Amino acid sequence: MQTKRRKAFSIGLSDDKSSKKKFSFAYFERLHIQNDFNKIFKNGLRLESKAIRILAYIRKDGQNIRRLGLITPKRVGAAVARNRTKRRLREIFRTNKHLLKLSLDLIFILKPETASLDYKKLEGVILVLLKNAELYSVSE
Repeated sequence: MQTKRRKAFSIGLSDDKSSKKKFSFAYFERLHIQNDFNKIFKNGLRLESKAIRILAYIRKDGQNIRRLGLITPKRVGAAVARNRTKRRLREIFRTNKHLLKLSLDLIFILKPETASLDYKKLEGVILVLLKNAELYSVSE
């Protein structure tokens, strides 16, 4: 009986593969290599608010992947607050990445005020910064 439930559950999850892929957050969508971070620091567009700093860089390598990097200093708060904020930022990226420009690399640098914001306010701040820089479009 348990195998029937598992089979039915797995079938229900994989019905719509396009939306599942659109909202995933895979390994290759994260920034890992220090040279990538350095390139964004050197050539990236700087967007800043009271709560967060965003560095954005459009790659010219032909890949249409949007990638995210996070920098969380200890002055943001204790480990619990830093990790909660990083989870929120990853979720904001994951749910809105399909509306970002193609081949975009983003680095979110947290400030101490970031940890005090709830999810909706933090999402609003990030999306306003990206819209003002014309890196985010609602029409797609």
